[in-house]
Amino acid sequence: MNNRHLKLPPWAKSLSARLLVLTVSFVMLAEVFVFAPSVARFRIDWLKAHLDSGYLAALALEATPDQMIPDDLERELLSNAGIEAVILRREDRKLLLQRDDMPAKVDKDVQLTNFSIPMALMEGLSTLTQTENRVLRVVGMPSMAPDFEIEVLVHEDRLIEAMRNFGWRVFGLSLMISFFTAGLVYFALNRLLVRPMRTLTHDMIRFREDPQDKSSLIDPGERDDEIGVARQELAMMQQDIQAMLNQRRRLAALGTAATKISHDLRNALATSMLMTEQLARSQDDEVRAVVPRLLSSMERAVYISEQTLSFARETPPPRDLATFTLIELIEEIRDQILLHKCEQLLDGAMDDTQKDDEPCPTRIEIDLPEDVMLEADYDMLFRAFSNLMRNPIEAGATVVTITHNIQAEPEAGTEGRTESGKTRSFIDVIITDNGPGLPEKAIKNLFVPFAGSGREGGTGLGLAIARELISTHNGELLLTATGPDGAVFTVTLPISS
Repeated sequence: MNNRHLKLPPWAKSLSARLLVLTVSFVMLAEVFVFAPSVARFRIDWLKAHLDSGYLAALALEATPDQMIPDDLERELLSNAGIEAVILRREDRKLLLQRDDMPAKVDKDVQLTNFSIPMALMEGLSTLTQTENRVLRVVGMPSMAPDFEIEVLVHEDRLIEAMRNFGWRVFGLSLMISFFTAGLVYFALNRLLVRPMRTLTHDMIRFREDPQDKSSLIDPGERDDEIGVARQELAMMQQDIQAMLNQRRRLAALGTAATKISHDLRNALATSMLMTEQLARSQDDEVRAVVPRLLSSMERAVYISEQTLSFARETPPPRDLATFTLIELIEEIRDQILLHKCEQLLDGAMDDTQKDDEPCPTRIEIDLPEDVMLEADYDMLFRAFSNLMRNPIEAGATVVTITHNIQAEPEAGTEGRTESGKTRSFIDVIITDNGPGLPEKAIKNLFVPFAGSGREGGTGLGLAIARELISTHNGELLLTATGPDGAVFTVTLPISS
């Protein structure tokens, strides 16, 4: 485990800083989409206002009896309106006002009677970036007299200056709105999300530094949103981890003690077995009658001690690889189990007249090919299959059937690629019995030491050791089925090529 000290990042690299930058950026981006229509709308309003001013100047000319006004008054009217010339078209006549005798050359026509929104946006941005002082001829209808068409000539530099001033005002206002909105969003999200996440992260770091400290457990709080659920789940996970660590600490201490006890117990039992064998030569029939049961109990105690000592190792012992047939291994295990089982039954349950007449009630039926070769540690697999075949018989099964299924899969080459034409074969060894099946407690803790036993008095080490030994050979052990009619275990092992 990496024990380096973790800490929260500085503010510049924190989630809070990124949230602030992103909020300001997104609000400014939204203001950009507001700025372009605002400038375009300002341009149209400015041009319409000059149309109205030109219309008012033309009305002053039309109000005179002979429709003639002094040149000075005409120039003053147009100057105050900010235009160069005005043409008012009526049904029967046309009125003209101009500041100079020679009208300015028109550079661009602007139609306000017929325009679209995309065109207005493009014209607004074009005017805002214009560097030349062009003369615009604006054609439209004044708001005060929508039945008449009027034309005015204006210099574009005044429009550009007015639009830029308006743009700066909009930009400044947008910037203020952006930071104000970003600040509100930032403080809201910081309080609702960022601060709780930083607190949660701090609690996780503190728990990681000392998982067994009860004061490091977080308080789930009363929030009912996603963060509240996360805190509740983390609190339960921390409690489960602490319980698991405490259990493992107790099991480690128990395992150390059990290892020492098992070692001494095995030595004592070995001596007792030697002395018990001497009792078998006694002339007393009653003494000889109890010797087989006594030996069987001692052998069982030695077997449990050996299992405990073996499982107490941190790593499995090194493999002594050899090549042998699978059926040879299984038949030797069968012969040993039946010999021990039948001798135990005959010695304990029958008299001398029944021993020759009654066959052994336990059967182990084998259906395996004779040419399947394994490259493995013979003793390790012997022990693993011995556990799997002995357990159902000790639980009450009378028939154990061993069948097989051979499968092949493409062999992986370098970097995980499949090499063409090459396959790797596996054999599924299926062990079926007619026993009572596994209880629910054993199924839940199937491969858990000291908890997964399926019979009374068992240690639960047999399946755990078998799984570890089979896994050492790149194999797999699975419980395929279980019920009142028996259980089915499947062992998958690679076949030697």
